[in-house]
Amino acid sequence: GLTEPLATSPLNYGKYDGEFKCAYCGETLFDSNAKYDSGSGWPSFWRSASENAVQYKREMNGSLECQCKRCSSHLGHAFLDGPSPGSVNQDLLNESPSSDPRGRTSQYLPRYCINGAAIKYSAREEES
Repeated sequence: GLTEPLATSPLNYGKYDGEFKCAYCGETLFDSNAKYDSGSGWPSFWRSASENAVQYKREMNGSLECQCKRCSSHLGHAFLDGPSPGSVNQDLLNESPSSDPRGRTSQYLPRYCINGAAIKYSAREEES
């Protein structure tokens, strides 16, 4: 598949309250509570939705590819230069999946840099 050009995904902009799902199989990959503006030009998240959401593959150039764990679709890449742990919601941080990539130090959380064409947004349903 192709990655959309820098800064063209509508999912890179605005505030969201819901889930980001695999565009191919519908698996929930990320929650809006972990979305942030990384300045990269692509939708970015600092944690995955669950242990079963994302799988990783080390590429020949050393990059860490992210794939949907259910269907193996290419999502983008994970980098170890995300936000600092002190800048995010601590309850969400404490619940982060142990499968999320971690650096040798705890200075930064992961930055999931995701192809907007690989995910679909699903608004959270209001409780009645």
